[in-house]
Amino acid sequence: MSVRDAVGVERRDRSKVIGSALAVGLVSAASLFPIFMSARTIAEFNDAESFREWTVVNDTVMGGVSQSSFAQTEEGNLLFSGELSLENNGGFVSIRNRPSALSLQDAGGIELRVRGDGRTYYLDLRANNQRMAGSFRSPFETLDGEWQDIFIPFDSFVAQSFGRPLPAVRLDPAAINSIGFTLSDKKKGPFQLEVEYVRSVEDDSLVDSPQPVVLTSIVRQRQLIELAIERGVPLFNEGSPAACAAIYEVACTALLAMPDLPDSVAASLSGALAEIKSVSSPTRKAWILRYALDDAFAALARSTG
Repeated sequence: MSVRDAVGVERRDRSKVIGSALAVGLVSAASLFPIFMSARTIAEFNDAESFREWTVVNDTVMGGVSQSSFAQTEEGNLLFSGELSLENNGGFVSIRNRPSALSLQDAGGIELRVRGDGRTYYLDLRANNQRMAGSFRSPFETLDGEWQDIFIPFDSFVAQSFGRPLPAVRLDPAAINSIGFTLSDKKKGPFQLEVEYVRSVEDDSLVDSPQPVVLTSIVRQRQLIELAIERGVPLFNEGSPAACAAIYEVACTALLAMPDLPDSVAASLSGALAEIKSVSSPTRKAWILRYALDDAFAALARSTG
């Protein structure tokens, strides 16, 4: 083997090693996008028996005519739906579960996975040491038809009674024994909120967040594409197209494994992965995958309007 050949082999091997190492890092980063790592489920709905613990409380208790109900979806989620009315000074609908020991003394907040209708809902917490009717609540915004992962720290919850805030009343996580959802946005009409689960989060690093943290599936997908391009471009420009292609290939594969990827994006990425199987040039592979990632990013950006 000549010196030139040896150098070429060494360069290709080094390129593969770099690409593999960064690809592993990319996969690790992708796995962190559902950022709530230390969580315990306190409400899930795949068991029909769990719905016995829930009840409806609407403005009918004070003369209103709003209607709501809850049901289990085919996927095993909770569907809270109905119609909000402002007649007779009404304007709220809610559901809650029956009191039980939730053991949240070590938690920093609540994580939800929900799919809403673009309206703003409240997450309600009730405590066993409350002296009057009401709850601790925090609002969370939803996107129409889009799944969202939402974290709400306990310090975002404000005590209220009949809609009147009680800022002097502090929430004790250890005393929480009931959770619920309320809609009272003063907008009449139909609504629906689908909930996959409710979890308590014990990761202290999330407790200091002053507002709910929302990462939609589309946001996570776009972040992964940005990360892949950020890592791949320098490698390509430094003469390591194989390493760049490896990064892009892992990103495409990881995207296809993520939930709620639009069908058009999935088809484009799958097509690119199939195309590179018959391509020997690392440079060509990198460009095929890069074009697919660019198209995917643009499509995801359009879908968020």
